[in-house]
Order: sequence, then C-alpha cells, then structure tokens
Amino acid sequence: MMRHRFRRQLCAISCLSVALCLPEVTYGAKPHTPKPRTATPPKLPTRSPTSIEVQVVQVAGTQAYLQPGASGGIHRGARVMISHKQYPVVETTDSYAAIEVGKDPPAELDRGQASIVGAEEEKPTQLPPPRPLSTWEHGWPQASAPADSQTARFVPLGGRERDRRWDVRLSMAAGGVLPLSGGGGIGHAELNARVHAEPFHGPGALDLDVSLQRWFAADLATRNGSDARPLLWLRELLLSRDVGAWYAGIGRMRYAASTLGPLDGASARARVGEGLFVGAFGGLLPNPLSAEPSLDAQRFGVEASYSRPELELRPEAALVIHGSTFHGSLDERRISGTFGVYPGLSRIGGYFEVSNFSADNPWGAHPIELTAAGFDASARIGAFRAGARLDLLQPVRSRWLASFLPTSWLCRTVPTAGAGPEPCDTSVSTRVVGTVDGGVEVGNVSLTVGGTATRDPTQTGGAPSASGAFAAGRIVRIAKIARVEASGSYSEATYLNMVSAWLGPGATLLQDALDLSVYYRTASLRYRTGGASLLQNGVGAAAAIFPNSDIAFALQTEATVGPDTKAFLVFGTAMWHPRL
Repeated sequence: MMRHRFRRQLCAISCLSVALCLPEVTYGAKPHTPKPRTATPPKLPTRSPTSIEVQVVQVAGTQAYLQPGASGGIHRGARVMISHKQYPVVETTDSYAAIEVGKDPPAELDRGQASIVGAEEEKPTQLPPPRPLSTWEHGWPQASAPADSQTARFVPLGGRERDRRWDVRLSMAAGGVLPLSGGGGIGHAELNARVHAEPFHGPGALDLDVSLQRWFAADLATRNGSDARPLLWLRELLLSRDVGAWYAGIGRMRYAASTLGPLDGASARARVGEGLFVGAFGGLLPNPLSAEPSLDAQRFGVEASYSRPELELRPEAALVIHGSTFHGSLDERRISGTFGVYPGLSRIGGYFEVSNFSADNPWGAHPIELTAAGFDASARIGAFRAGARLDLLQPVRSRWLASFLPTSWLCRTVPTAGAGPEPCDTSVSTRVVGTVDGGVEVGNVSLTVGGTATRDPTQTGGAPSASGAFAAGRIVRIAKIARVEASGSYSEATYLNMVSAWLGPGATLLQDALDLSVYYRTASLRYRTGGASLLQNGVGAAAAIFPNSDIAFALQTEATVGPDTKAFLVFGTAMWHPRL
C-alpha cells in the first residue's frame, strides 16, 4: 500500500512538470491575464564637471604656462583660480595654456581650477582686393635736396677767422710755355706754405704765407720785369692776439684794412657794440714789385667795421680813412668803404673810394675825386640765377707808385720829341666796366649766358673799349661718371675782334678720386690793323688725382697751333693740407 501511494505521488509530480513546460491553452473559459513584468528603473545621466584641474609648469615674465592645454578642454577666455586668485587665459596650444599673471605670479607646480568655455571658431580673414598699380603712381612726394633747407655759415672773404688751432697748407706749382717753332720758352716753379698756428692754449696765433719761386728762360736776364721776379715772396708774417672783444697784430699784414693791401706794421681793433669794431693801423709800405721791406713810404689810418652774420640779412660794412707819406711828405689821403647785405640766397653790395690830392700833384687831378666805385647784385630763385655788376675805376695815383711805374700807367701823357718821360695831359683814364650774367640749372644740365662791356666815358672818341658775350653749358653725371662741357664767346675791342668755341668731355672715376678730361678749342682772331683773320686751334687734356682728403694733384697740357702761334703749354700743381 505504501508502494501504491509512492507511485501515485511520483505520477502527480511528472504531470505537473509537463504542464508547466507546455504553452498556455484556452479551452473556452475566460482568458487568462498574464501578470505584468516588473520595469527596470532607468539609469540617471552622469553630471558633467564644471571645472578642470590645471597645474603651473613654468612662469616667465608676466605670463605663466599651464597644463593641460586645448586638448584637455582649456580654451582662450577661460578663468583660472589658483590660490584664491583669478587669472585670464590669453592663449592656448594643444599642450599648454598661457595666463596673464602681472606682478603677482603663482609658483611653479601650483594647482588650480580652470573654468570651461567653448573653443572659439577661427574664421578666415577676408583680405581686401589688391589695388591696381596706378594707385601707387606718384604716391611718394618728390624728395627735396638738403641744400634747399640748409643755410651755409657766412664767411666774409679776407677775414681772419680760422677754424682750427693748426692749419698747414703746402703747395707746389710748376709750368711753362715751350714754342714749337723758334723763339725761347719760359718756365716757372713755386713752393708755397700757408700756416696758421696757435701753439699755446690761448688767443695768440702766428700766420705765415710765403713762396719760394724761380723763373727759367734762356734770355731771362734781358726780359723786362726782373724786379718783379724775386726768389722769396712774403705775403704774410703776423703775430696776433684775438680775444673776441679786442684784437692786436704785428708783422706783415696781408690786409691792413678791409680796402687796403699789405703793410709792415701793427694794427689793433676793439669791439664797441654788437658787431661793431673800431681800429687803427700803421706801418711801412713794402716794395710793390718784389714785396721787399722798404722805408720809403708809410701808411696809417683808422677803420670802423660792422658785421652781423647771425641776422637774417647778414649785413656787413666797413669805412676806412687812411693816408700815407713818401720820402717824408704827405702823399695819399683817401676815404673808402664797402657794404653788403644777403637777403636769402641773394646779395646786394658795393664799394667806393674818394681821394684828396694836393694842389701841386703831377697828374692835374682835382682836389676831391671819386677814384673808384662799384655796385653788384645777384639772386637765385629756384633753378634760376642772375647777377650784375658795375665798376668805375681810375688808376691809383700816388708819388710812391709813380716811383715804380711808367707815367702812362697813372695818367694820359703828351707825346714828346725827346727821349725823356712823357708828361701828363692833366686828364686821367676812367674805366666803366659792366657785366651781366644769368643761368639755369635743371637736374644735371646747366646753362649760363652773359655779357660784358668796357668804356671810357671821359673821352668822346678814340678811347680803347671792348664788349662781348659768352655762353656755357654743362651736362654732368652722365651714367654717374661722365660729363660734357661746351662754351662760346664773341668780343669786339679797339684793336682785336675774336670768336672762340670750346668743347670738352670728362669723367670722374675711382669713386671721385680721379678726374680726367680732354678738350678742343678754336679761336678766330681779326686784328683791326691788318683785317685778315687768324685761326687758332688747341687740343688739351687735364687730370686731377685725389689719393685722400689731404693730398691733391693736378696736371694740364695744351698744344696750340696757328699762323702766329705754335706752342706747347704744361702746368701742374700739388697740395698737401693735413687735418691737424
């Protein structure tokens, strides 16, 4: 019984297992509603971080460099907080970010937090369209030459102003004329030294100008003018002291005053106002032919001068009153003066001389005569320049000069049948000389034209006269080194008429250290007495060499051929002017 009960339980278990494995079947009864499945709860999204940890790797100047960079989410515009201080991110790369730290930088290896900002989108820059080439045509203004805005310091000719305590200038000149057909040639050589020395640190100075010269000719002893060919020619030997407010000098003066030449003696001047000086001078007159010292004549006088080169017109003027004695008797008595003003690039000036002659003078001169006067003016306006000059001149008459010169050099003479000197006819030659010129300079081309005339207004007829005109042109810096020059002239005179022309190319080589030129000239001469024209032709060459700024050499040669002249000319110079 127990066995049957066990079998029935085993069969029930088997049927139940089969029922569970079979699909559900509805057999006409109410459908079976399955139980709902339990829903799986959704996953919540992970919260994004609000900052990124950074670390300082280097500090340089006012910037610090951090890691990570753009690849780690750090972009320009983010804010970084390090040690409770905030810094802006100014630049980033894939590996690094840069922050501005100013004067309060963090320490290297410090850590902080950087805010998260989006990366800036880099947009390509739209470039403007290119401008046409015509836009830049004449775009740059014409450059002005420095000389147009510069004003050179005014230095009057013959002034005693020196720029350096030591100024030495040694020169040599030699030349000669050699006839190519008959006749004797003549040559000349000269050594010259000009020295300005201030050996002490004071206002004392020594000025020397002396020449050693020699003439060469087979018939030199028989030629006229032997007294005017001394071996030694001393132009200046002067000891001076110039302290600005006053000046004193003793020795041979090159200029005794503004209107006077050499004098062996002393001079002094003192400043009595702004630019105004008064002075006096006196001494012996050297021989006018040989420059040798002489005791025959003495000269003395006073001078007032005015010069203000710092003013706009740069005015200058001088008034000289002087006299002289010859063999103990009063000889010259004169008042002379000069003036000049310089408005801009122009000049207006003049001079005069009034002489007082004794009643018994041998030339028949009036007691008061205007013996010299002149006026000149010049102007430059842009590329144009013009000038004019008018001079009235009479021979310088004095008993001292009459002892050296022929009487006909001082006055008109009356022919005599005898062999004695011709006496004056109580009249004097008066020359009026006028000159005008003008020119234009455009780029490397220049042209100058002018004319001159000489007359004697005191004679109605038969007086010697001359007039003429000239023109000259230049083209320089052709291919930066070459030039061409040409000129022509025409003149009519009492005894001779002449037409001439000149043409010559040249070049400057070796960075202006060598200048070479050749030229051809021709002249047609017609003497009034003969009437026939004589044609002269000449060919020449010139060279100038400048090894450095202290030394210069020059040489010129010319061969001239004509019916009345066949000669070869050569002339050379050398100069040494060291910068001491």
